[in-house]
Amino acid sequence: MKTLVLVDFDKTLYKKDSLIEFTKFYKGNFYFLIGFISLFPTLFKWKLGMISSEVTKQKFITYFFKGEDYDLFIEKGKTFSNKNISKNLNTTIWKQIKNHQENNDEVYIVTASFSEWILDWSNKNSINIISTKLEVINNKITGNFTSKNCNGIEKVNRIKEKIVLENYTKIYVYGNGKGDLEMLQLRK
Repeated sequence: MKTLVLVDFDKTLYKKDSLIEFTKFYKGNFYFLIGFISLFPTLFKWKLGMISSEVTKQKFITYFFKGEDYDLFIEKGKTFSNKNISKNLNTTIWKQIKNHQENNDEVYIVTASFSEWILDWSNKNSINIISTKLEVINNKITGNFTSKNCNGIEKVNRIKEKIVLENYTKIYVYGNGKGDLEMLQLRK
């Protein structure tokens, strides 16, 4: 019997929104506040349902990270990962994930966030990751994505690209947001 475990990251396994937390960590609170004010019209349209979360996230990434050196981004991601993730875990879900690992279940984080600030921690904890992918050209972040935003039905699409679900007799799914609804349907 093979068991698969799929867990959302932001506000499920990790108690906060890691994109917001990483951006504050990377840029500082003052620059983050200036950016938030600049992006307010976009964020407001998103909250009203006038633009998608993917468009909003792309504008956010473009504003804060376009032109950034990718090597520096990776280094800051490792530092963030090691300083922040463990202390902000949802301990109830983390205990369940550890139990799954003790049973040799295969565990994947499936997230709309980017792996760059989760990967170092997930590797140390033997957890696979499926995430939204950043576009990088000549070692610079462009602000674009090379994948669709890994949210909603796209989570399921990305899972099916990487994992043969029929190979598992049991599938556990941990998620608590609108973007997890389709993934939650994979439980068996």
